[in-house]
Amino acid sequence: MRAVKMFRFIFLFLIIAIGLNSLSSCNRKNNQKQSSNDIHKTFKKEFEEYVSPLPSAFEVTSMLNEIEAGYIGGITNDPEKAGTYFTERSKAVNLGIYAADLAYTITYNKKTEVQDYFAACEILVRELDFAPAFGHDLSNRIEASIDNKDQLVEIISEMFENVYSYLNKQGRSELSYLILTGTVIEGLYLTTHISGNTFQNPEIIKAILFQKDPLQDLETLMKESKNEEMTKDARQIIQEINSIYATEEGNTSMTEQQVMRLTETLEKIRNSYIQ
Repeated sequence: MRAVKMFRFIFLFLIIAIGLNSLSSCNRKNNQKQSSNDIHKTFKKEFEEYVSPLPSAFEVTSMLNEIEAGYIGGITNDPEKAGTYFTERSKAVNLGIYAADLAYTITYNKKTEVQDYFAACEILVRELDFAPAFGHDLSNRIEASIDNKDQLVEIISEMFENVYSYLNKQGRSELSYLILTGTVIEGLYLTTHISGNTFQNPEIIKAILFQKDPLQDLETLMKESKNEEMTKDARQIIQEINSIYATEEGNTSMTEQQVMRLTETLEKIRNSYIQ
């Protein structure tokens, strides 16, 4: 699944980064012939094989669209609140939340909302000081493609590939984890709140279970964070969600109690981030 591969890609990036440092040291000591360019070529090849975090959000919202779950405008985070988040942690998590909301609005062809959520993402990227990852002509590309959903998916996917690559190259991987946390929380929140009868709809349950493995992978990745204090709260939240999944063995069904507990937990967690 792409959703699983996305986390493997970030993990792969970290491994390659460590490998580059080790390679540099070995070159000085042993005069090895392999250059860092070879490593970068390997990374490029692997980057093309794996996907960025955002397409998983598109997959989740597309699953909701395919089962004919109607678009609910008020369910997303208000884009006008983008300028009200003050800590680096809250900005990063809400950038992830807005990324999922952006995927949701693109999936349902909500053109005005697409522009609003892109603007919200742009504000937080600028305030988090990695605007170069966006590119100078991105706004124009979004506007020019507003009537072409496939083109928008491609542009936004590329945008977040650049964001994650930029953060990791800058040694700010903890922000990647926080953005991922916001994205997966919002994706799961949308899934559990898209219907008043979630448990009665097997397709929605399937969409919930689709997000189980990526959440487990994210928890594993966050254990490796260099800045544990920055990601501590987010990691505990992901652990809490994963513990709900773990109460029922298997990947094909959930109990009504599980679904209710997951829905309530996500609402509490999500509200604590967006307020």
